[in-house]
Amino acid sequence: MSGDDCSGPVTVCCSVPQGSVLGPMEFISYTEDVVELFDRHGLSHHHFADDKQLYTGAIPSELHRCRHRLSSCVRDLQEWCASRRL
Repeated sequence: MSGDDCSGPVTVCCSVPQGSVLGPMEFISYTEDVVELFDRHGLSHHHFADDKQLYTGAIPSELHRCRHRLSSCVRDLQEWCASRRL
């Protein structure tokens, strides 16, 4: 093992405390506005703890339009996550 032991404490500038009874509530309050982003794109979604599912249904002739909406939402979601350091 080298002298660079990475298992010690590390100072971070943002996060939700792990092991805290408030951690899950803080995480939810930190991420709950993602629903607005999904709604803006007119997509359906499910949320459970830190898992989010985004989906839509389409008839075959509308597949291209739905694929575009999903892709656009995922791009916006990437920006949303980056802005929150997630």
